[in-house]
Amino acid sequence: MIASRSADTILILGGAGMVGVQVAREAARELHPSRIVVASLTEREVREAVDALKAEIGDVEIIGAPGNIFLPQSLQGVDRAAILSNRKNYDALFNEIFSREVDYKESALFQLIDRFKPDVIVDSINTATAISYQDEFKIAQTTKSMLDSLENRQGSIPHEELQPLFAAVRELIISQGIPQIARHIMFLQRALEQTSVRIYVKVGTTGTGGMGFNIPYTHSEDKPSPQLLAKSAIGFAHTGLLFLLARTPGASSQHGAIIKEVKPGAMIGFKSVARKHIRLRGESKPAYLVDPRQEAVGDELQLRDPAPYGRFEERDVPLEIIGADTGENGFFSIGEFEAITYPRQMEYVTPEEVARTVILEILGASTGRDVLAAIDGAITEPSYRAGVLREHAIREMQRLEEVLKAEVLPSIAVGHLGPPKLSKLLAEAHLILQAAETDEIAAIRSIEPKEMQRRVEDYVAANPRIVSQITTIGLPILREQKGKLVLTRGPRISIPPAGTDGTVVPLDCKAIEKYAQTGWVDLRLLNFERWNERLRDITSPDMQKEGSAAFDAGTYPAQRFVPGDVVGWLLTNEPDEQGMVGRRLY
Repeated sequence: MIASRSADTILILGGAGMVGVQVAREAARELHPSRIVVASLTEREVREAVDALKAEIGDVEIIGAPGNIFLPQSLQGVDRAAILSNRKNYDALFNEIFSREVDYKESALFQLIDRFKPDVIVDSINTATAISYQDEFKIAQTTKSMLDSLENRQGSIPHEELQPLFAAVRELIISQGIPQIARHIMFLQRALEQTSVRIYVKVGTTGTGGMGFNIPYTHSEDKPSPQLLAKSAIGFAHTGLLFLLARTPGASSQHGAIIKEVKPGAMIGFKSVARKHIRLRGESKPAYLVDPRQEAVGDELQLRDPAPYGRFEERDVPLEIIGADTGENGFFSIGEFEAITYPRQMEYVTPEEVARTVILEILGASTGRDVLAAIDGAITEPSYRAGVLREHAIREMQRLEEVLKAEVLPSIAVGHLGPPKLSKLLAEAHLILQAAETDEIAAIRSIEPKEMQRRVEDYVAANPRIVSQITTIGLPILREQKGKLVLTRGPRISIPPAGTDGTVVPLDCKAIEKYAQTGWVDLRLLNFERWNERLRDITSPDMQKEGSAAFDAGTYPAQRFVPGDVVGWLLTNEPDEQGMVGRRLY
């Protein structure tokens, strides 16, 4: 929470929208920041919001930052049609969403946060709409129609006739919602890791204004439409990913950012009551009344009549009405506003109420409206019974392994669980335990790294079945022999993962070090030195002095070297390759 009730810089994503502008007003009044950054999609809306806020707020610097945070920085200002039609642009967007080796520092979101270095971020972008309304359903139908048509063709198909299909497939790939929201949260995680953000609050959405499947306010004949349900799916996928991020210690390297979400379950409105010249859906210009005509009802109906229609009363009569401007939700007639806000329909909540809740959550007040805290309080936690049964299960497996040791291999790892790093650490721990010939942690860490390396090599040489077992599950063994690196391997290697372009990857010194840390059993002296340091970091609880407080995530609860427990301790306490530690928050 903001204990001092102040923040130096507040970044408001979607800051030009109804909620964003109101958050800026409330933040200036309650948090007393030195500056507020209003980030929204277009320069026009940012300029209008900044001008309005400057006129109201005199003692806070208001800065505008237009741009699309869902695109790479290199594609800012490029519209979607230009991205799809230009191969270089398309590849840049594709790589940002799907590439394993994407540079998160090139994302517009990361650069925005890194540029302004805010203490607080309020994200009021309607992310679910931005992603789901790319309408992958319609694009999928178009793509399938093209595929079916080409499949029924006889003979060869000229390359130029395949171009529309290629374009449709490319568009379908990058319109998928789940990869986009997953990558968005991964970029957010990296940005929080490397900056001093203290609080991130998301203003989310239910997608349907809190209604169920009975919602009538859709954009197709279906009730509800697949597109609308996709919006809800992305909205709650976003919540799920933020829930995981909120339970990730060290989400910010300096402070550990607090993650919250406020999710309005109603239509947000209204921005103003106004007179407006209406633009029909899908049209770029405002509409004028036309002179309608009659036609006989036949076997077909032309939904878009290309024939010109005359002007109503032979003059330009604008389709202009009085209604409620609800910002990004649209402009509603009086009747539409009455219907949508009627009890048991969407109803509505004001942007002032949403903004007030956001500010109270930033201040640390118990509003009861933080969705992530509510989920955290509702999930089923680890239980006492499971903890007791864990010990029984482990003892029974160890008993069976001892009884059948002449018939089975040591139960080290099979590689099905989690990243190869888990299997790698378990394999190294097994080799160290066997080579040390003692399970006393104090005795093992007293063995010098070079001596431990020699003992492990002797054990490996005497136990070829263990070598075969380790390499068979995809873990190569890295050694130094006569000044050169040697890899003992099986037919498959789990790290690095095979790419779509084949199973051959380049190797340089940087790549070798990366793979040695994440998925290769490393028998070099450097790694034994690292294991020795790990064992020196392990501290056992002193119950006589500290009682139950002695047991926390940082202490190892035994004096014995148990490979699974030691590796679990490492995964909990040791920073990974992103610099994060795995301690749970409870």
